[in-house]
Amino acid sequence: MKWAQKRKIWYSIAFAIMIILLAAYPVYRIVYKAPTCSDQKQNGTETGVDCGGPCSLVCSADVKPLRVVWSKAFPLEGGTYDLGAYVENINTSAGIKYAHYTFRVLDANGGTVAEKQGGVEIPPQSPFLLFETGVTLSGNPDHVDVVFDPNDLAHWTKAVATVLPVTIKNQNLRSTDTKPRFDAVLINNDLVSDVPRLSLGAIIYDALRHPVAISRTYTDGISRGGEQPVFFTWPNRFTKNPRGGICTTPVDTMLVFDRSGSMDVGHKKPPEPLSTAKNAADAYVDAADIIDKVGLVSFATTASNPVDHELSIDHEGVRSAVASIEIGKDGLQNTDLGDALKSALTELQSTRHTKDAKKIIVALTDGVANYPLDPINKKNTTYAEEYAVTIAQEIRAAGDQIYTIGLGKDINEAFLRDRIATDPAHYFNAPDATALQAIYKNISETVCKPENFITEIVITPRAVFAE
Repeated sequence: MKWAQKRKIWYSIAFAIMIILLAAYPVYRIVYKAPTCSDQKQNGTETGVDCGGPCSLVCSADVKPLRVVWSKAFPLEGGTYDLGAYVENINTSAGIKYAHYTFRVLDANGGTVAEKQGGVEIPPQSPFLLFETGVTLSGNPDHVDVVFDPNDLAHWTKAVATVLPVTIKNQNLRSTDTKPRFDAVLINNDLVSDVPRLSLGAIIYDALRHPVAISRTYTDGISRGGEQPVFFTWPNRFTKNPRGGICTTPVDTMLVFDRSGSMDVGHKKPPEPLSTAKNAADAYVDAADIIDKVGLVSFATTASNPVDHELSIDHEGVRSAVASIEIGKDGLQNTDLGDALKSALTELQSTRHTKDAKKIIVALTDGVANYPLDPINKKNTTYAEEYAVTIAQEIRAAGDQIYTIGLGKDINEAFLRDRIATDPAHYFNAPDATALQAIYKNISETVCKPENFITEIVITPRAVFAE
């Protein structure tokens, strides 16, 4: 076949294809409807009605719900509160341009004592802090709920979070027992571009990571390679008790309790000062944290064997054991403080002790240690005290602390203060049983280390949303 004939054939084929395409186009325009994202229909490659596929909106079925990690009312001065919530969006490529929310503060009966509305941008795969300040409540807050507008939650949009080249250094929380202040420095690690205006949230947690305070501030921006100091302040102290401390580690306590005959003066019913002393010991158990273990050993001529209650977080069981303490009725009841201390030490060294917990012994007695007797010289009246001192030395050598309480007047105060207690500051004198409750409460606060706080600065990135 000649080249001229071949060329005519190729021209004919090309012309035929053109005719077919021209004829098919009107049919295509009539039959095919271009997908749209606003026609209230699922068409084209949309995966839902006006969402998914080419649409900027993300279908609700493809979105995981927001997670409210915590929400709380924080007291301020004058009966006002800060309301805060820590929320996480775990969706990697979906956010909401503006979401309306409502804080609902409820009392213990479920009644609403305040509502506060606000709005926030929700970037993808980011935590963010909701914050409203100066809110007045009509009652006592029990818990706080956060509710997002369901209409806004139906408008998840494709988005990416901007990567902020910002790091934080020199975080310093001070004056927690007066008017707290939290300072930090923000660093722009980008040497080319400035960082625009930032919204910053500060959260202060206690040692158990419970939020105790929040705040918010803004920066106008950070120049390239520059630094920006920021600070947050609060009007109220963070510490929970007058000594400025709570227990940041568990505490294991053995209560050593005198049940000798001298704890029943005048044979009253119920016996005194025993009954008042038992009620006071309950105050120490009540002050223990849920992770703290408490045990009990009582003593007279002998120490209870087995102990009245082993080390346990069953605080109700310990209270029941305290309530069950009785004065022996089988003749004269002596005071064997040494064996009681020895039993307490053995229990603190048992497998029931919580690793790394502080070990505390709180010993109450209203008499002079006069038992056991010297096996060699029965007339040796100092043997019982020297025996108790030897046990106390073993306790201190083990790193445990001994608090002693001398009840009444017929005690050897110098012996309890200078030779049994860890140091004189660990001794307490109770002239009568009515003073005991305050003493036990005082000891429960004293055994704790200074309170520690955990700080966090939340920098929520801005999002870039699809159009």
